[in-house]
Amino acid sequence: MLFDNYNKINYTFNGKEVILSDIFRNVSFDDVETSNAFLDYYIEDGETPESVSIKIYGTSAYSWLVLLVNSIADRKNDWFESEKEYARKNELNYGGDAFYISALPDLQVGDVMVKVTSNSGNNATDVDETTYRHIADFDPYFRKIRGISGSGTFQDGDNVLFGRRQSNGSVVPLTFDNTDETPETTDFTSIVYIEKYVNSVDYFYTANNIVLSPYKSGITGYNVDVDTTYTDEGATGNNFAVTLIYKYGACGGVPVAGSIKQEISETVRTTYLNKQKIKVLRPEYLSSVIDLIKTSLNSNQVGKSFKIVI
Repeated sequence: MLFDNYNKINYTFNGKEVILSDIFRNVSFDDVETSNAFLDYYIEDGETPESVSIKIYGTSAYSWLVLLVNSIADRKNDWFESEKEYARKNELNYGGDAFYISALPDLQVGDVMVKVTSNSGNNATDVDETTYRHIADFDPYFRKIRGISGSGTFQDGDNVLFGRRQSNGSVVPLTFDNTDETPETTDFTSIVYIEKYVNSVDYFYTANNIVLSPYKSGITGYNVDVDTTYTDEGATGNNFAVTLIYKYGACGGVPVAGSIKQEISETVRTTYLNKQKIKVLRPEYLSSVIDLIKTSLNSNQVGKSFKIVI
């Protein structure tokens, strides 16, 4: 263990003296990417720091060195996980459907979305209680709801209302501005488009890899205010209907010409695969580097950070 190499310091805790490692000092490596003392290593499915240490050094005792070289402090989240664990987290964090809307209700995790079957003016008068989803997330920037569990089938164009459970167990509908040019209070809105959440928009970009605001009017047009709810497909100006994100949904998930959609799945997969490549210290340097680490950690300079250059 790395802590075995630290100086010991006497601490007094609740009137009792205990001996602890001096964890306030830090050791790191400089020039890991360019130094010939390190090798590229691609973690195989299911490998742990311990199994990598065994493969490179013949023992699991240097798993801490594998982590230290790569500046990994949180192995649970920063280590390359197995495909099985990756799939499990993907479903947990990105499962369900994405529901794009034009309105901006103040949604919270745990609210419920219910299908409206009839309305009078700006008020829903009847709902289908068997068609609903629990809200796991709402991204107001993309006007995108992540709906999970529940039952029934939603379609593009369906009207929906949102309910919030109260402390007494009752569910109260939420109210918000509708999409008229002069907004009025309503308790329902329509679904513009539905797709799997993992395949939903993370961002738009151009062929030159320039990230585009979803509130742009076309590729080179003006930006619409991010808080506008006014939606009129025949109008221009400060109108949500002219934006890239609205047109994407209104056209059935087809990006505006000149824009490219980056899916959440692509971003998540890239982040995942980037963790697969790590650096490992060449075995022939192991003994000298361990001695150097011990010397650094056992110096009299309490709380100092040491950088090792090989």
